[in-house]
Amino acid sequence: MDTKELILEKTLKLMIEKENSLVSVREISVATGITIGGIYHYFSNKEEIYNEITERYFINYFKFNIDELRQIKGNAKEKIHDVMAEIFTQKQAGIKIETIEDEIDYRIILLILTAKGFANENYPRFLPNSLNELKEFFTEIIEEGQKNRQIRQDFPTEDIAESLIIMYLGIQYKWDIYLIDDMISDFEDNFNLEWEKIRFRE
Repeated sequence: MDTKELILEKTLKLMIEKENSLVSVREISVATGITIGGIYHYFSNKEEIYNEITERYFINYFKFNIDELRQIKGNAKEKIHDVMAEIFTQKQAGIKIETIEDEIDYRIILLILTAKGFANENYPRFLPNSLNELKEFFTEIIEEGQKNRQIRQDFPTEDIAESLIIMYLGIQYKWDIYLIDDMISDFEDNFNLEWEKIRFRE
């Protein structure tokens, strides 16, 4: 791990231990074993450290790896199921932090970084763009499923895609806010009901 990565991860670990985002450069220096001058060699100020941590562990958390999800194969039902299951698996696992060996509920990190995340200049346009990208991907699967008589054709494609997005957001929200134990189990409990609404009908 290079020095810059070490500073970012150790700072995040301090935030988790303190349960807030207020960490001094002196505390970072002690945690990393790097002099304050050494830290300023990599970052011009503390705010820059905070911004990189927010981008990496808050903003990036809400991204979807569409190229990876495209590798999932199967019919329309299998694709929608497996794509959503993979998304929930990744979200629940969070973004790996090498220097933290203990298992950490990623929701703690999201909570600590929420204020800085919302204040980040990229966040207001990023989240809608990210969800639109996922919606477009679902639309491709739905259109293929309609063509192959696997998904009903009497509903607009856009409405079906939006319904899947709402399902995703609802489960993610319950995990974030209501602290359900497992997004995957909640998804499995809901998927067949969702599929029943959109499956092809003769």
